[in-house]
Amino acid sequence: VLCEIKEKTVLSLRNTQEEEPPDPQLMRLDNMLIAEGVAGPEKGGGAGAAANASAAASGGPGQPDNAIEHSDYRAKLAQIRQIYHQELEKYEQACNEFTTHVMNLLREQPRTRPITPKEIERMVQIIHKKFSSIQMQLKQSTCEAVMILRSRFLDARRKRRNFSKQASEILNEYFYSHLSNPYPSEEAKEELA
Repeated sequence: VLCEIKEKTVLSLRNTQEEEPPDPQLMRLDNMLIAEGVAGPEKGGGAGAAANASAAASGGPGQPDNAIEHSDYRAKLAQIRQIYHQELEKYEQACNEFTTHVMNLLREQPRTRPITPKEIERMVQIIHKKFSSIQMQLKQSTCEAVMILRSRFLDARRKRRNFSKQASEILNEYFYSHLSNPYPSEEAKEELA
């Protein structure tokens, strides 16, 4: 009897609270993680996206000096992906354990106070909403890690061309042999090149 009365009074309050649409920030984070290959299909989807990103940044295949750097990028991206999936698994496990614990407590409550299945369902929704902020933080920090990685490895402005060891030796030899006038003339520049 108490459950029926409680349900009637609470039902009118709950009808005003509609289901919230998905959080746009969470959707943006999900889209970025999928685009970067961190989230999404596990069967090569992530590796393919990482390879496409590094190939686009390098200006195309066939540049051996960039190969090592881009393999480092892919390795670090794979490491970020692995950490993200481990943390996501921990998050899901903690969420499920806590939800199960609360549901068990609420199922024991009818001995002392009236509680309906709808109230249990509502409590589960509240728990999931609270846990979603943790998930948002995980996705945000993963996106930040990917952006930092991209800026370090794939930023074209950062790219600095170093001379080969042989070229450095030739230029240093010229410099030390012409210390009084270290700046070469146009003819000397052509000869050094």
